[in-house]
This record gives sequence, structure tokens and C-alpha cells, in this order.
Amino acid sequence: MAKTMRSRGVPGGVLGAVLCSAILFTGCAFPPGGILGILNGMLAWSRQDWAASVSSFLETENTAKTEGDAVLREYAVYGIASTYLAQDEYDSALVRLSELADASTAEIRAGVWYQAGVIAFRKGEYDQAASFFRKSLENDPSGLDAKINLELSRQSLVEKQADRASSNSGVREDSTPGQEGETIFNLVRKKEQDRWKNQEDSTPQTAVADY
Repeated sequence: MAKTMRSRGVPGGVLGAVLCSAILFTGCAFPPGGILGILNGMLAWSRQDWAASVSSFLETENTAKTEGDAVLREYAVYGIASTYLAQDEYDSALVRLSELADASTAEIRAGVWYQAGVIAFRKGEYDQAASFFRKSLENDPSGLDAKINLELSRQSLVEKQADRASSNSGVREDSTPGQEGETIFNLVRKKEQDRWKNQEDSTPQTAVADY
């Protein structure tokens, strides 16, 4: 039986919920250009203008680097990752999400693990999806969508294992979802670090766009 991931009814789903909080986050004095970039990225996202959305978030990320604003950069990177996810560019989304595994706010961390869970579910990796949704709930215990998707992932995993047992030898693969989840993020982070190191060695002072 096909199952659909639950998303929130705002532009960009979890993207909208997280990025809207950036605009209302009174603890941070974001530069005006940074807020404008977030807004432009969200509006482009709602129109499914992915190129414009990524461009706005990338510009905001650069502004955040110039201003030394780590929190603003986290919101911008989250927007970029969510835009990649909307286009089913899972590897690119995971690379960006891996940069936020230790984000400064629990809200972003919850969103990161939520989006990672959606990616894992769409790939049919239900044990990993369940692990990611649990991590999302650790950061935001009130996340209704994460709770629903956790149950969907668990049900799908049971059905997948039952199908494997009936069609094959019945041997079941044991795994530790939490450890697998951490390994995926570590591998993605290492891949990104190696990519940047190679580019720095071959083309110094050259700006590289992710999109």
C-alpha cells in the first residue's frame, strides 16, 4: 500500500514553518538584506520557481558570511536544502542538510532531521526514515507531522520485512537505525569537505555555486 509523507499546509511545508520563524526570531538582528533574501526565496519557492529560490537563498548565505551571522546562514542553507528536496535532488539536499546537523537552534535541527526522514522514506529506506523522524522529535517533541511520518515509516518497514521474508529465505537483516543515520550524515559531510578541498587546490579564489 502506497503511503504519503505528511507535510504542513504552509508554503514549503516545513520550509515555511522554519523560515517564517527566522523573520520573527527576535533574538537575532538579521541584516535587512538577509531578511529580504529569505522572503524572496520563500516567495519563489511557493511559485515553484526553483532557480530563483536557490539564487535568493544563496545570496542570503553569502550575505550571512559577509556579516558573520551564523544563524542567518543556517536558515539560508536550510532553504537551499529544502529547494533541492522539492526537485527530488536528494544527494544535493543531503549535502546541505549535513551542514546543519549541529545547528544553533532546535527548530532548524528538527527540520533537518525531518527533511532527511522524507528523503529516506522516498528512497524506501524505512528504518533510516524512522530514525530520522525520531531525531526530529527529540528536537521538537510537538512535531505532529514527524510523529505521523514516524508511524508510517515503522509500518512500511514491517511490510517490507514481511514481503522479504515471504519472497526470499525469510532471513531478516538486523540494523541499528540511529547509528546508520549518523553514518549517512558523516559520509555526506566528508564528501562535501573533500569536494571543497579539491576545488580549493585546483581553482583558488573561485566561487562555486551549488545549483
